[in-house]
Amino acid sequence: MEFHQIKGRTYALEVNGAAIGVYVFSDYRCLLIDSGPSATWGKEILDNLERRGWRVHAIFNTHGHADHCGGNHFIQGRTDCRIFASAFEAAFIQQPLLMPYSMYGAFPPRLLQAKFVMPQASRVTDQISEAPLIIKGQRFEILELGGHTLGHLGICTPDNVLFPGDSLIAPEMLNSNPFLYLADPGQQRATLKKLGAGDYPLLYLSHGGRQENLPAVVAANQTLLANILETLLALLHEPLTHEEITRTMIAGQHLQVNRNHYFRVSASIAAFLAYLSNQGQIRSYTDDGRLLYRA
Repeated sequence: MEFHQIKGRTYALEVNGAAIGVYVFSDYRCLLIDSGPSATWGKEILDNLERRGWRVHAIFNTHGHADHCGGNHFIQGRTDCRIFASAFEAAFIQQPLLMPYSMYGAFPPRLLQAKFVMPQASRVTDQISEAPLIIKGQRFEILELGGHTLGHLGICTPDNVLFPGDSLIAPEMLNSNPFLYLADPGQQRATLKKLGAGDYPLLYLSHGGRQENLPAVVAANQTLLANILETLLALLHEPLTHEEITRTMIAGQHLQVNRNHYFRVSASIAAFLAYLSNQGQIRSYTDDGRLLYRA
């Protein structure tokens, strides 16, 4: 686990291309921005902080996906820290079965109950929304950045470093994996517009690290979102089922999928289909026992 100072009292801990943020207060207590995917990460985080004489005061969760809150249970158990999250994401953090349930649409099979989909529960002490947030006398800016999940939040530290969670993906990562995992493309469009209009000279992505060109990152995400929607509309000149659409998108975007990853892609395809349907650009109907979509 590598430790980097970003600016002032704002730091990041990185492992294998994934990162969490750390803001250090004057009394050497810390705000963690997400907690990684597992108890193992949680232990490594605490070990790294303790070597520097720092202790965890609180965790800010951008959203309730396991790779962002999987360390919560261990860290909160060891430190009794506060946890900040939106009301919507708090439900998933406190009731982790909701994550595989929402992906599968029913009580999930065991393969979707693994720790990297369904982490151990933790207790959200503070449900928050978009507004200034004062922690230990320091002002943090909280942004509602829905799209990747419905209650996704971002946070800007007093050093003016923005942590947008998974609302933005680095352009180089989009090039190697050209797909967006979204719960609501409509929200994501609004989020990208909001970020594009903001003044954040320095941002730190959960997947992609330090970025200093916010307009370029936003533009890359906007372009891919538009391309996915255009590709789906082109496919749906002929009627297709959800599964046929998913298979075609996986092949066309050259996505590497296992069984767990398939469910993530399929859920995102469902979100894109709902968005296009609600926009009146496609319709759905049943035929011969199949649900079909068509432009």
